[in-house]
Amino acid sequence: MMYWYILMVAVLGLVTFLFIKVSRPAGPCLRVLMYHKVSGNGERDFLTVTADQLSHQWKYLKREGYSPILFSDLVKFVRMGTPLPPRPILLTFDDGYKDNFEVMYPILQHLEMKANIFLVPSYLQQQRTASDGTYLDLADIKKMNPSLVEYGLHSYDHKSYKKLSPAEVSEDIRKTGDWLRAEGVPFQPCLAFPYGAYPKKNPLKHKTFIETLNLSGMVLAFRIGNRLNAMPLKKPLLVQRLDIRGDDSFEDFVKLVKKGKAVF
Repeated sequence: MMYWYILMVAVLGLVTFLFIKVSRPAGPCLRVLMYHKVSGNGERDFLTVTADQLSHQWKYLKREGYSPILFSDLVKFVRMGTPLPPRPILLTFDDGYKDNFEVMYPILQHLEMKANIFLVPSYLQQQRTASDGTYLDLADIKKMNPSLVEYGLHSYDHKSYKKLSPAEVSEDIRKTGDWLRAEGVPFQPCLAFPYGAYPKKNPLKHKTFIETLNLSGMVLAFRIGNRLNAMPLKKPLLVQRLDIRGDDSFEDFVKLVKKGKAVF
């Protein structure tokens, strides 16, 4: 009985090892990191990293030879095959929080990094009438050096695309782009799905969703997934991102950046 138990454990371990090996790209790959907030007072949670954490993480990326890129670099790679630098990494921030300018941006300048922010117009409009300083205002956006920070779309008011019809998704993308253009905010044809959600279980809905993104002019779209992306990108409208959480340790960060997470 013990013999069969040991054999079963060994076989399960081998299957797990092989699954992990297969699920992670063996060759060149793109890492996309997903951040939200950065605190300057030491507070952290699943959406918020501290300034010290961010600085420590980015210094590690520099030591390891990762090359931060902008949305436009990846768009040129997908459209025209323009080469990317060695070990490309895309640093993204969702929602457009005020601390992206007040806390993240000085760190970025000091460490000579590059970042990309996914904007939600309804949040930017909210900031016009609010005094709490939760989200970026247009002046913040325009103060950030466009050679260091670029912007993408994160829906108009953060509704889940999984719950919208293809026509509603198309209208949401159009409305988001129109608002940003009207306010003089430059952006790339890059979209992050709110909550990382999109129709994936129903094959027909999934196919129609991808077609909608194409027809809406999106070159790149981002989910979560927590995997590394094999290069060249096979699915540029379903790029996976690594979820960087403030309540994870630095060791967790290193492990995630190196290998991503295997899904069982």
